[in-house]
Amino acid sequence: MKKIAIINDLSGVGRSSLSIQLPVVSALRVTACPVPTAILSSHTAFQEVAKLNFCDNMQAYFDAWNKNGFKFDGILIGYLGDEREQKIIEEFILEQKKRNPDVKVILDPVFADHGRLYRHMSEKNIEAMISLAGLADLICPNLTEAACLVDNDYEGLKETLDSCNLDSAKAMVFNALLSALHHITKGTIVITGVEETDSYGRSYLLNVLSEEDGDVRFIRTEKTGNNRPGTGDLFSAIVGAKFIKNIDMESACQIAADFIGSAIRHSDDERVPVVEGVQFEDLLHRL
Repeated sequence: MKKIAIINDLSGVGRSSLSIQLPVVSALRVTACPVPTAILSSHTAFQEVAKLNFCDNMQAYFDAWNKNGFKFDGILIGYLGDEREQKIIEEFILEQKKRNPDVKVILDPVFADHGRLYRHMSEKNIEAMISLAGLADLICPNLTEAACLVDNDYEGLKETLDSCNLDSAKAMVFNALLSALHHITKGTIVITGVEETDSYGRSYLLNVLSEEDGDVRFIRTEKTGNNRPGTGDLFSAIVGAKFIKNIDMESACQIAADFIGSAIRHSDDERVPVVEGVQFEDLLHRL
């Protein structure tokens, strides 16, 4: 069975990060090995959040893994509790590449959405994610994160995309953004969850896949309900697990998008408060 190290925060309340990714990856028949970057009382969409930084403990954690001879098929990286964790994680990646040259690194650069940085995030976090992207085989930024990684103007980018009525025009805009991203990573890129509305007022979510510079593919699904926290973690867990199992990326993105759409619809039907994320547990059997 494939084994993946999942480096992300652990939030006590609110479905996000490790609390989503561990059961999802396990349901996909991949052994999930957690590495907490921080321990939070809840995810940061809640008003009051207590946070315990894990940075000072991470080196000893990885040292023990290395001394035990552990090796992994994949490394999935999400939220960093402290930008100083970047160097420690990079050393771990390089050590794992010595043990298994085929190890695949997946980066979900969690630091922003809807045109603004998350709480506790700064320019140093962006710089850390740019450095990690250089070692990644797959990165999964949302549109805000993608723009920040290459110092692009998010508002201008979103306005230009909203004005495009044809996919061919959108592809030209995305091609410029993806080309810039391909300069900071040698890996595959998926820009996730881009919201769009057609001429009939129907809403969609667009995932944009590029496996090499000049390659732009759209995976589009109908938007099914409210925007909810944790859907990015859900996407990267599904796509990351499929990626290390060598599943076709376009198929993996479609499976992830369809599952997230079903989970959002189910959560709305069950009247789950938006801040609590998606009630995915009932649907794991579909994976």
